[in-house]
Amino acid sequence: MNTGDDDVGSASLWALSMAMVLWVCVAGVVLADVAVVARHRAATAADMAALAGASVLARSESAGQSDAGSASGSPGGSAAASAAGSTACAAANTVALANDAIVTSCHVTANVVDVTASVRIPALGLIGGLRLDSVSARARAGPG
Repeated sequence: MNTGDDDVGSASLWALSMAMVLWVCVAGVVLADVAVVARHRAATAADMAALAGASVLARSESAGQSDAGSASGSPGGSAAASAAGSTACAAANTVALANDAIVTSCHVTANVVDVTASVRIPALGLIGGLRLDSVSARARAGPG
């Protein structure tokens, strides 16, 4: 006859199961928080990089205006604008690197600098197959 001894130890399995469910939930919340913080870091880096690039453009433009009397109408104007855009993107890249981010794209159109910065998240790389190892943010800066 069976006296009910079949249920001995089942509370341990239920407790272990609940602990595992709780652990997975906490890990999910922590990883989501890591992603949110990285997104804020990427946005800050992109904002600061775009502002740095716009600052370089403004300085080069003001220097170009002081030389405008001697160089107006010269065919090298587009080359100077291209050089200013390269310098602006280099400044944006320097500022992004100082903020532990990478500039994935930098475009200068007229006086506006458009920067996309990316921040790596090694913790999310642990989730296999999802390829969620970085977050990006975009910022634009130019004359107001």
